[in-house]
Amino acid sequence: MSSFATVYPILADRLRAQLPTLGWIDLDQGQLDNPDAEYPLPYHAGVALIDFDEANWHDIGQGIQRGNCQVRVTLAVQVLADSYQSSTQRAQALEKLELLADLHKALQHFDGAGAFGALVRTYSRKEQAQQPGIWVYSMGYNCLLTDVGGYDGASQVVSGLDSVEQPRFVIP
Repeated sequence: MSSFATVYPILADRLRAQLPTLGWIDLDQGQLDNPDAEYPLPYHAGVALIDFDEANWHDIGQGIQRGNCQVRVTLAVQVLADSYQSSTQRAQALEKLELLADLHKALQHFDGAGAFGALVRTYSRKEQAQQPGIWVYSMGYNCLLTDVGGYDGASQVVSGLDSVEQPRFVIP
């Protein structure tokens, strides 16, 4: 019953509600690879970018598909404080890493009020930053999606679905 266009705003709203201090939440469109000097991102507050890496779909009947989807959330944050052991700024620097824990807490097992299957983290990794002083980390989450975009209008119950939504777009 979900598509990427449905899931993205649900995830973005969840991050905004759970991490209100984040400076920017957006669909990943390569913003970190191509920094825009005219419209710089607010790295000091944290930037979260959401992307859908892959979905492996299978038909469940009548044009409806279910898929295991890999959602990637990338967090980029500016860290100007030193983090070495005897630094007086160490706590301030490591505070930025706490954003990762907060982000994970906001997403782990979140299901968008049933809009998709519960998110389960599958990986986390440090990414190569394109700008000095920016830490970039990605976390991947799997979830189950049902896409009714190809629904053919049949009226019977399909594979345990209680009801089937009509597709949003009809091509004559």
